[in-house]
Formats: sequence, structure tokens, C-alpha cells
Amino acid sequence: MNKPLVSIIIPVYNTERYVRRTVESALAQSYEHIEIILVNDGSTDRSGEICDEIALSNRSIKVIHQHNSGVSAARNAGLNAATGEYVQFLDSDDVIEEGMTAALVTVIQNQLCDLVACDFMYVNRDNKPRALEAGVHPATDVLIRTYTDRSLWAVFHSACYMLFKRQIIVSNQIQFNTEFVIGEDGLFALEYMCHCRKIGVVNEAFYKYHSYNLDERVSAVSYFPPDLYVLKLKYFERLFSHLRSQGITYADQRLFQTFIDAVIINMVHMGAYFEFFGKQSMQDQLRTIVNHPLVNEASRSYRRTRKTDSRLIPFFVRVKWVHLLYFVLKSRGKKYVQAYGKKPNVRSIYRSGPREE
Repeated sequence: MNKPLVSIIIPVYNTERYVRRTVESALAQSYEHIEIILVNDGSTDRSGEICDEIALSNRSIKVIHQHNSGVSAARNAGLNAATGEYVQFLDSDDVIEEGMTAALVTVIQNQLCDLVACDFMYVNRDNKPRALEAGVHPATDVLIRTYTDRSLWAVFHSACYMLFKRQIIVSNQIQFNTEFVIGEDGLFALEYMCHCRKIGVVNEAFYKYHSYNLDERVSAVSYFPPDLYVLKLKYFERLFSHLRSQGITYADQRLFQTFIDAVIINMVHMGAYFEFFGKQSMQDQLRTIVNHPLVNEASRSYRRTRKTDSRLIPFFVRVKWVHLLYFVLKSRGKKYVQAYGKKPNVRSIYRSGPREE
């Protein structure tokens, strides 16, 4: 019986110090039926040359060179070139354990799943355990838990910890959103899960995520995005649209609470970094938030869960008093900065100009 081919897609941008190690971890998979697609996204260092050098010695490696267009465009290029029945994604400065692909393929085939996810670990940080139960779960249950259990958020909002069926991607025209430099993984994974029936979970940390100091490596995740609320709105719009199309309402209250909590937190971040927006722009964006139909619906059922939670912010959101909301958020933002400090590197979630990845 022929084993199905797995396409491992690796977007590459200015990682000449790490990409060889990454590709070697993919080549070392115990599952041998793989193709590796390296997409050099206009690197300005030797990354593209290194990709070509590696490909010369292994016929299972394809190299694509493109103008700098962002990680989403690079992954989309890899998807367009992929021929495998299944697809994995790997960042060009991380590594995967040799048993990862085999373990995920076994579950997706034996358990007839549409998607399989595994755990991950940070190589140079302390690792916190996640509530990741091994087994097979209805996709709807996983979707709801993903958005109500913070310990699962990181797993299901990165495409790197999953094995996808390429047919589901192709037939539903699922692509990475090239508009964003942050959060594009989560949007892709969410859209894919909306087309799944069963999702498998492997609670082994097969993916090894490397984090770096800024003097070693500057990437998109090195930056703090004050306008992250845009992604939160997009995530929950798609989630509620899917659940309601299935007639599922039993989790509305939990999801509303999670959603409005996230919106409030993101608005406090906006207050902490108000100079990023400017007064008029920030008020315009706050007006967009308070007039959003989902925010209106969720704010009506909001309940404070901590004594330190603001009473004024959810009230002003509910009654749409943007002017007063702006000043309250600046005040709360100042307290946030006093407590947690201010990130030195700030950028929008939107991609503009050459990317950092």
C-alpha cells in the first residue's frame, strides 16, 4: 500500500543562520514520503542561495524564488506548488522532531480526521503545560474550546502545529490573508476548521519553536501590534457565522464573554499606545468597534469576572460614548504601562513595505 505524500512548506526570509537546520529537521522525518517546498521570499542575505544548495543534494526539495511579498504570499505560493495529499507548515528558524509527520499521518488516516494538531515547545524558554487532550473530537467542540480556553489558543492559531488535507484547502479555496503580517495563521486555521468534521489531537510537543533576542533575529512576532483588535473582530465574525450556520447557540454566552473580554483588553492596549493612532484616528477606530454588530450583542451580556475589571469601559462601549471611552482608555492605558512597561518595537498588524519574518 502506497503511503500518501506530505508537502512540507517552508517560507524563507533572511534566515541564513537557521534555514539549513530547519530543512535538516524536515529531511530527518521518519516518514519518508515527503516533499519539501522552500519559498524564498526575496531574502536579502544568503538564504536563497542556501536553499538552492540544499536542493541540489536532495530531489525531494523544491525551491521557489519570489519578490518580497510577505509570509502569507510565500505560504500561498507553496500551497500552489504542493502535490501532496497532506500539508505541513514549518517556519525557517524552527525545527520539528523526527516523528512528527509520521504521528500526524497515522492519526489522520486511522481516525479518519480532517485535521490533526500536536503540541509545541519553546527551545529557549520555560514551557507551560496546555490542556491538550489526545484523541479525536468533533470540530465544533474544538472550535469553541479554542476560543474559550486560553491554553489552546496558541496551538490552534498557528498553522505550524497541524497536518492539513490539501483537498479541503483546494476545494474551499482557503488561502493565507496577505493583508496581515501578524495573525494570518489563526485566520487560515479557523477557516480550515470551519470545513472539518473531526479533529485529532496528539499531545506530544513535536514542534520546537525558537525565540530570539532582537539582536539575533527580528521577526513579525517581535513587534507589539496596538491595532490587534481588527483580527479579534475578524476571528469572532467568522466563528459566529460558522456556528450559527450550523444552528449552534449553546456556547454563545461563553463566547460572548471571551470575545468582549478580548475587545476590552485590546482597547486598553490602544489607550496604552494612543500616540500610535493619534486622537482622531483612535476615536474613529473606537467608533468602528462600538458600532460593530457582534460587539453590540456581546456587550449586552457582559459580566465582570475580576474585581479589577473596569465598569466604565463596557458601559461606554454599550452606550457608544466614544469621546468618554477615549479618555477612560488613555487613563487605563497609562496604568497598564506603569504595571507592564511599554514595548520598544511597535507596528501595525497590516503588512506594508518589506516584511520582517
